[in-house]
Amino acid sequence: MSAYSEPLRRPSEHDALSAGGLRVANADLGRAFGPLMREARKKKQLTLQQVADRAELSVSYLSQIERNLLTPSVGTLKRIAGALGIPTGQLIAPDAGAPKPVVAVLRKHQRKRIAFPQSNVSYELLMPDFRRRASALWVTAEPGGASGPAQTHEGEDMVIVLKGALSVDVAGTWHELKTGDTICFNSELPHRWCNRGSRVAQAIWISSPPYL
Repeated sequence: MSAYSEPLRRPSEHDALSAGGLRVANADLGRAFGPLMREARKKKQLTLQQVADRAELSVSYLSQIERNLLTPSVGTLKRIAGALGIPTGQLIAPDAGAPKPVVAVLRKHQRKRIAFPQSNVSYELLMPDFRRRASALWVTAEPGGASGPAQTHEGEDMVIVLKGALSVDVAGTWHELKTGDTICFNSELPHRWCNRGSRVAQAIWISSPPYL
């Protein structure tokens, strides 16, 4: 399959608050996305060409992302993380090399908020980083909001619907969840979700090990 290349878009002032196409509450995360990707690639001892081949993207496109010259879509971001063999969240919320605290309290106003361009879905990280044994995301989906194509990853997922309703597809079977319902599944099975309702849906999505 030929390498895919997304169109180049020069950064604007708004991009100072974006991380690879993600709008985040912490501007430092946005500026760090390119270097984080480069650092992760070098830790894996991979060349740009190797990552490009795995992600089916062009080398020039990846190079421009590493230099913060353009922003990828959510699907492309996940393809890059998959090619690097790391959770997508590691490209968004860096660990900053600090020791992992035994107890961490995260106030509501301190949550890292993440939103993808041209998407009606937003996420809030309910944990301070991705160095725990699990990750927890507060997901808000407008009517019609969806996760995108089915994906797989190591571990297990659990979803708790707090408001509205969500449809979750696991291995080709759709499960209709209403407020208060939960679902647990092996995340190595292909899975995706969408909000088919007419109201905003909110849910907590837990993954072990951490995943975004």
